[in-house]
Amino acid sequence: MTNWYKKDYVCSICDALIEITTKSNTLRDKNCFECQGDLTLLSVLDATIYPTEKKEEQIMETTTAPQTMTLNWTENDVERTETYTESDVRALVYRDKSYQTKMNEYYRKESQLRTLLEEVYADSSEQDTLSQIAEIFDVPLTKEIEVTAWVRVDMTIEVDMADGDYDIEDMVRNNLTIDSFGSEISVNDYDVDRVEEGAY
Repeated sequence: MTNWYKKDYVCSICDALIEITTKSNTLRDKNCFECQGDLTLLSVLDATIYPTEKKEEQIMETTTAPQTMTLNWTENDVERTETYTESDVRALVYRDKSYQTKMNEYYRKESQLRTLLEEVYADSSEQDTLSQIAEIFDVPLTKEIEVTAWVRVDMTIEVDMADGDYDIEDMVRNNLTIDSFGSEISVNDYDVDRVEEGAY
């Protein structure tokens, strides 16, 4: 009796799902039949069919039907039903991991490009070329700088005269907040240097 093996592969280039049934437990040609990309093994199942004889009749042993999953999807207010096999799910998981890997690599390269543009743009004689590169990769020509601003605030504070003494500086420190309307400014910290009662 020769054992047979059913192997599921997915192509790393065109995402083709390929099923191969063979006597060998190894794959000699590891290239996709469609685009010649590298194949990744998803699963290996024993596909051997064992014959038995009973009353001079050859009875074939049936293989277990593959498990399936049925899902309902709603897209653009249109509902559809899709059925997925175990191989489909494996391929989707592999494709998702591959997509995440590619996106992480893209974000890493985008960060490197941002850093490079920040370092060389201001002093470069090729600013037009750098601007075109930034536009192609949708990278804004911006950079973050540290800024300290000295601001004078005139305010009116209502105090309870029946309380007698009041700590005006403590009231200001506990109630004054500084923020920015524009998303390009982020207030990291602020400090109340001094508080004086009376108008200037």
